[in-house]
Amino acid sequence: MASGGFEFEEVVRLAKRFQKAIDERIVERFIRGFLLEMAYRAEAKMKRRTPVNTGDLRRKWTVGNIERQGSSYVVEIFNNLDYASFVEYGFRSHFVPGKWEGKQFRYIQGYNPPSGEPGGMYVGPKNGWVEGKFMMTISMKEIERELPRYLEQKQAQLINEIMNGRPTGGGNNT
Repeated sequence: MASGGFEFEEVVRLAKRFQKAIDERIVERFIRGFLLEMAYRAEAKMKRRTPVNTGDLRRKWTVGNIERQGSSYVVEIFNNLDYASFVEYGFRSHFVPGKWEGKQFRYIQGYNPPSGEPGGMYVGPKNGWVEGKFMMTISMKEIERELPRYLEQKQAQLINEIMNGRPTGGGNNT
């Protein structure tokens, strides 16, 4: 007849470590930290893909606050410049009223230019379409592809920390 032993004390210690991690909200801190890290990675990718004229469009990418919505966590990455969506998705060519001040074009709604001034500029090919740059769309697809492997690594690191009694839950420890 076979016999064997089982050290139950180690299981109890492990259960206490997991309970402590729950009580100290380690998993929630991990999720928030991981989500924020991924948002900043996505933002960096978007900025690299954003075309630059004055630099405003690139500078205006913003990572919002993490919010809990039911059992999910949400963070927004946005660009609130009025023309950001046109650069992202493209637009129909059109006339823009305004005038040139040195090397900068200044948009002036309803501009009525003096005689001899063009009073604006035409953006894009006449009666055509300006293709979008898709800097956010492409960047988010890349993040979605990278996320499972990266999350697996971070989860393994967190479990290891909890089992060894020193969880941080930061999510952005490398």
